[in-house]
Amino acid sequence: MNDKLNKPVLFELRKYLLTHLGLNFSEKQERELIQRIEPAAKEFEFKDTFKFVEWLLKNKATNKQIEVLASYLTIGETYFLRVQKSFEFLERTFIPNLLQNKGRDGKQLRIWSAGCASGEEPYTIAITLLRTIPNIKDWNITILATDINPVLLKKAEKGIYSKWSFRNNPGWFFSGYFKKVGDSRYQILPKVKNMVTFAPLNLVKDMYPSLINNTNAMDIIFCRNVMIYFSQTGIKEVVNRLYKSLLPGGILIVSPVETSNVLSKKFSKIDYCGQTIYQKEIIEQVKVKTYNRFVPEFSHTDEIVKDTANKNVVIKDNIPEKLPIDNKIKQVSNYEQAVALFKQGLFEQAEKLLTSLLIHDKKNQKQIVILLAKTKANIGKLDEARLLCEKGLALDKSDYSLYYLIATILQEQGNDEEAISSLKKAIYLDHNFALAHFLLGNINVKRGHNSTGKKYFNNAINILSHYNPDEIVPESDGLTVGRFTEIISAIKT
Repeated sequence: MNDKLNKPVLFELRKYLLTHLGLNFSEKQERELIQRIEPAAKEFEFKDTFKFVEWLLKNKATNKQIEVLASYLTIGETYFLRVQKSFEFLERTFIPNLLQNKGRDGKQLRIWSAGCASGEEPYTIAITLLRTIPNIKDWNITILATDINPVLLKKAEKGIYSKWSFRNNPGWFFSGYFKKVGDSRYQILPKVKNMVTFAPLNLVKDMYPSLINNTNAMDIIFCRNVMIYFSQTGIKEVVNRLYKSLLPGGILIVSPVETSNVLSKKFSKIDYCGQTIYQKEIIEQVKVKTYNRFVPEFSHTDEIVKDTANKNVVIKDNIPEKLPIDNKIKQVSNYEQAVALFKQGLFEQAEKLLTSLLIHDKKNQKQIVILLAKTKANIGKLDEARLLCEKGLALDKSDYSLYYLIATILQEQGNDEEAISSLKKAIYLDHNFALAHFLLGNINVKRGHNSTGKKYFNNAINILSHYNPDEIVPESDGLTVGRFTEIISAIKT
């Protein structure tokens, strides 16, 4: 151990890691921290660990460097079917109820594995869906898998595992989902692999929920063995944002050791064979309705009061039926309030206010329509969002952002051809629209057109190179140029 890594230096290092990665190393864990920081120093080509720490504290590391550092400080150890009770709950209880209700309006199912490590968890989710949904080809399914560790993401994308990843698995788990590719090595089959999309994401620093990184309108979020590294403040912030990323009735699955007061205050609890599942409250449109925590519904309001004795939900509507349309200052204030709600991820509240503004505020129709379309897309009301986009284009056919929003909706609905057409219209109107180039890259790579996809990714990076790294990417709702460039670079390699 380097003697220069004394208590004051380690204190500053711990503070740095808490601020930039959300990792909470206590004073008692300093020896463990030293053991992990020493190999990280070598990765950054520092022979002296103290000089590496000194450099880290004095310089502004890029997000890419932060991700590399995180790969040494977090443990990515996992395996297939880890905590089987969670998957039993999905297979036997939650997904059947969800499918029954979703099938009425639109066959979409969205799941996020946040902190996916080397990919065993999201692939287990995919296998669970294949076992649970008999007509799975009729469904538009999204399984997003994110992690801060680029090394683990690359392993996950390859989908090749040793027998150690299958410990404690029942015999049926291999059947039909893997092929042997060498001595004690198994590769996930394409029918499973193609169900999962991997992407880099820092739960502490990156923005979510967001249409840009597809972290919105989730039915199920897995976030296991991730928050154990965070401080209480960090846990509260991450839980709050994951809550906003869920649809009403959606569930959050964490590891048994991650239960906390923060989760208990934010979610309802479901107990399944000793496993606690956290559920976002179901919000009803009607005045009084029986609350069934296993049957998600998809409507909205502003405030709910639950009668715990009778399990009823009483709605208190805080948005006035009529807005003072003769008061211009008040109208602007209401729109700005809706913008603020949207930026905070309070999409249901924003939707309610914007719907009212759409009726009463005739002077600001275009911006109201666009924001309401984005809001509805963020809460999974894709058909309504698309109709609003068409209404926006009727008001202004030259608005490239609406063509982009339509494309994100079409892609989510599984209509890649029309999405590509809409994106090309957006680029025709603004050739330097980086988000459109990026989405075209994603769609082409997903369709197996890797060279075309990389071309669009390179176009996006070239466009971004003309901006300052700290600038906000146009139409991105807060994503910086520097971070977006790093995300694209990580995806295209």
